Amino acid sequence: MVESIIIDTDLGSSTDDVATICMAYSYMRQGRAELLGIVVDRMGEQNAVFADILNTYFGFPDIPIGLCRNGVENPQIFTDYAHIAEKKRPDGTPLFARTQTMFEDDYKVYRKILASQPENSVTVLSIGFLTSLANLLTSSPDEYSQLDGVSLVAQKIKRIIVMGGKFDETDKNGEYNIQQSGRFAETFFRLLPSSIPVNYSPEAVGNALYWTKTEILQTLTHIDVHPLKQIYLDCPEDPYQRMWDPLTIIQAVEGDEYFSWSPQGNVSLQNDYTLTFTPCDSGKSRYQKCGTEEQIQKWMALIKKCVMLNA
Repeated sequence: MVESIIIDTDLGSSTDDVATICMAYSYMRQGRAELLGIVVDRMGEQNAVFADILNTYFGFPDIPIGLCRNGVENPQIFTDYAHIAEKKRPDGTPLFARTQTMFEDDYKVYRKILASQPENSVTVLSIGFLTSLANLLTSSPDEYSQLDGVSLVAQKIKRIIVMGGKFDETDKNGEYNIQQSGRFAETFFRLLPSSIPVNYSPEAVGNALYWTKTEILQTLTHIDVHPLKQIYLDCPEDPYQRMWDPLTIIQAVEGDEYFSWSPQGNVSLQNDYTLTFTPCDSGKSRYQKCGTEEQIQKWMALIKKCVMLNA
């Protein structure tokens, strides 16, 4: 089965987004996934440009890219790498080639892609802010579809896998992706059709996946130029960086059996932008549980293998 995927990402801050997109290319080459589009939910043209150099570098220049222009103002940045897309060689030529020069709004790209897909067929990997999904849900009928955003989502999206949330922890501080989304998270939880299953990959699960700068550079040592390698060559290592986001695409393509799961239930957004999970047999939500040592090793092996297939 080929999994039809849209990656909704806050590119430009953490490298797990880049690794997830690299994995998508790998799964495409294996014939196991189709990356329908990349929606960049972090505002700033340079972040969409980085998505374009990834598509171009890895041989998929025609994958649509949408850019959020109504989103989180001045969000925190952990590793500021988007500028690498403009890096030059010593002779002044670009280090990375580009294909797309203009980027349509996030919700427009969502609408265009979804309108062209069969009913109940698209998996959305939300590995950043909830801004673009909120913009989609509040969108109106247009040249791509006569349906409004809520109806289009209900008709076309099979499931959403969200990297976010803290459910099993005593730490009740908000998880970054949800906390930064603010009022957009409110819109997402208010308007998302109740028929759409939402799976969560909580922060705690990915905390076990530490791929160090030294290991990454060793993995890619035989490649002169590679976007992920260039980030680690040019930017200071963030010691808190973990490979959170790839767990969403592992679930989407490899399957549920790679994880341990909570019971079914409902997830609600609190006033402080934390999430609460309530078990319920008829609920449409569940979340990944922290992995065993065997599961953690399997996850990391998949991430490294898929990135290497694109090296």
